[in-house]
Order: sequence, then structure tokens, then C-alpha cells
Amino acid sequence: MTGAGRGIGLAFARRLADAGHRVVLTDVDGDAAQRSAAEIGRGAVGLPHDVRDIAAHRRIADEAAELGRLAVWVNNAGVLFAGDAWSHPDVEIATILDVNVRGVMAGSAAAVAQMGQAGGAILNVASISALGPVPGLALYAATKAAVLSYTSSLQGDLAHAGLPIRAHALCPDVVGTQMVSTRAEDPGAALLFSGPKPLDADDVARAGLELMAGRQIFRVVPRWRGALVRGLDIAPAAGLTVLGVVRRIGDRRQARGALRSR
Repeated sequence: MTGAGRGIGLAFARRLADAGHRVVLTDVDGDAAQRSAAEIGRGAVGLPHDVRDIAAHRRIADEAAELGRLAVWVNNAGVLFAGDAWSHPDVEIATILDVNVRGVMAGSAAAVAQMGQAGGAILNVASISALGPVPGLALYAATKAAVLSYTSSLQGDLAHAGLPIRAHALCPDVVGTQMVSTRAEDPGAALLFSGPKPLDADDVARAGLELMAGRQIFRVVPRWRGALVRGLDIAPAAGLTVLGVVRRIGDRRQARGALRSR
């Protein structure tokens, strides 16, 4: 479980522990991972893990296998940067690709190698932003689209190889996590604050476990929002016009929030 020191990752770890799994929580903040593991108890283990390090995924998989059969792997770690698509400094471009895309690919490969013919489930946390344009969050949306595409292709490769491993991608709408709340006054992140109340991390984790229990490759949470976003994709130019209006709603909500915080 990557990125499990807090937020969605921690919620997944709790749910998996409740389901009887012994969980290994990893996070770039190793202390946070250890604190979360102690909170969960039941033999949970917390380890430092920078998902940008490809070899580190294999080491984590080996350590997890020493505790028992590796049955579930969740690639949850992610970062978000907001702003006009052309405005991001080099370090943001490199970081978001390394964490959100390379981390998922390396984690999935390590999980497949460790699970092998014993089988298991891989869950990659993508986003509803994978389904269409998200002005202001172009880098984030592009990486999550890559995660969704990679997961579908991964499942095809697994089926072709005859490996009893299921790959899934979860695409939640905005979730009330620290990653989102820290962007409350960032103008580029207006779309994050334009819709209904953010989802609860535990509800997202529950949907993820339901997804892994079946054969569906990806699921949008909530489902109706996925249908709405895909509808905008039918006519891209018109869809971007609609998103421009929605973005201005987010701008106003951000402004009101900023005034209240002063």
C-alpha cells in the first residue's frame, strides 16, 4: 500500500485490515507510515518508500512476501500540481511523472513478479480526471489518464500470459484529503472546488475493495459523475466551454473561502 501515511492510502489499509489482511503501509514519510501502522495494529507494518525509486518497489514486495503471501497491491501514492499547462517548472513536471506514472508502473511490475501463478489483485488509484480535460490540472489529468490506460493494458497482458492476477483502476472524483485542501487558494485548482462536497476517503476505499472483488477493470466514484464527464467528451469544444463556466464557479468558491480565512 503506497502513500498510506494518511488520506486514501490509510483508509485502504484500514479496510484491508478489517477484511483480514496483514497490511504493509508505505510512504515517502516513513514515520507517518509507522504511526499509521501502529494505529491499525493487527500486525500492520509501516515502511519508508519513495515510489520514484523503481528498485524500491521490488524490495517492498520481497519484504511483504516474508510476512505471508502477497495477495493485494495498491498503488495509491500521488502528487498534484495546479496551474496553466505551460507554467509548471521542470521539477514539477519531473516529479508528477515520476510519482504518478512511473511509481504505478514500477509497483505493478513488482507486484506481478511477486504474485506470479499464486495470483492476486492490483489496484491503481487513478482519478475521474483520467476521463477528460481538466483545465488548470493538465499535468495531473494526463498522469491519471496514463494510469487508466496502463491498467487496462496490464490486464490484457496478464490474461494473455495466463496469470491469475486482476488489475483494476479506481477513478474517484475529488476526495477530501490533504492533497486537495492544500490547494484551496491555488487559482489553477478551481475545478477541484466547483462541484459537490468532496468524497470521504473511507467511502473511496470501500469502493476500491468492491472493485477488486469483481472482474470490472475500472470504476468511477460516484458513477454518475463519470457519465457526466464522458458526456462532455462527445463534443470537446463544447465540453471545454462548459468546463470554463464550471471553473469560474470554483474561482468564486475559492474567493469566498479565502475571505472567510482572513
